[in-house]
Amino acid sequence: MPKAKAKRKNKLTELALFPYTLIFYESPNRINTLVEELIEKFGDRKASLVREITKIYEETIRGSLSSILSEIGKRKVKGEIVLIVEGYKKDLIRNFSEEDITREIIKLLKQGISKKNALKVILSRYDIDKQKLYNIATKI
Repeated sequence: MPKAKAKRKNKLTELALFPYTLIFYESPNRINTLVEELIEKFGDRKASLVREITKIYEETIRGSLSSILSEIGKRKVKGEIVLIVEGYKKDLIRNFSEEDITREIIKLLKQGISKKNALKVILSRYDIDKQKLYNIATKI
């Protein structure tokens, strides 16, 4: 994740609607901030925080992001941290018009998301053919 706050928030906005499991490698000094930002952007999704993964002192905390935040707030976290977060889970939107898709693309572009990633986000949210989406996107 980017260290700069604005860049990190833009990246999280972009990732919030991805249906894939997300894996973050973060420093112990910034893990609290990352989890707080994830709760703000993603909601309270299921997650797993693993400290010293694949090592003898491996430790795992599983649960919601808020339960992980409260758990790591109780102690000093040290070592290599890997945070695994559940992907976006909503049914695909089936009733939409070409104008809806155009508005959604423009909205994502205004948030600073690249056109390529905006199209990925729309494909993850809408039941739309890739070719049809790209045809709409080329008109913008």
